[in-house]
Amino acid sequence: MNTLFPPPLFALLIFSVLTWGQAVAQSNTHMPQHTYFKEAVNLQTLGTLSQQKQLPILLMFGAESCDYCKLLIQDVLEPMALGGIYEGNVVIMRHVGIDEQALIPDWNGNLIKKSQWAYQLNADLTPTVLFVDATGKEVAPRIIGISEITLYAGLIHQRLNTAYQTMGLNKQIPATPELLYLKMRTQ
Repeated sequence: MNTLFPPPLFALLIFSVLTWGQAVAQSNTHMPQHTYFKEAVNLQTLGTLSQQKQLPILLMFGAESCDYCKLLIQDVLEPMALGGIYEGNVVIMRHVGIDEQALIPDWNGNLIKKSQWAYQLNADLTPTVLFVDATGKEVAPRIIGISEITLYAGLIHQRLNTAYQTMGLNKQIPATPELLYLKMRTQ
């Protein structure tokens, strides 16, 4: 068999081209590159989901240029979403990229720009995490910035328990992700 490249070199060449193509495609998009922590694309749909599941919504307002946002997503929110324990069970979690230009439907179906919405909510300092009900009303104190990343998940748990109480839900989660994981394993 006569080939221009030996099989291992050909495979490496194909892999390099595919990897380069993927990197170029990702660099041309403004969508966040997190996999499990989803972007908010329709608030009206989120409200319906929140109402159906009787769960609060966690909205993390962030920007592509915000290193603290990346840290929060990487070390706290992405692992929470990846584990499958939180999303749809104890909270509905979404990222709100305030530097994105795309319009999204708000709680009533009207199109809004994320940056303007963040400014109206006074959530344009990133990262800011809001806890809201199905109508977009805040139901727990927001978290602005990051003081100590190792304690952040505990703050989220505390705020979720406040949100449950404010929403009149008969729910409560343990104080830490570890305790929640143990609780879910024993059920």
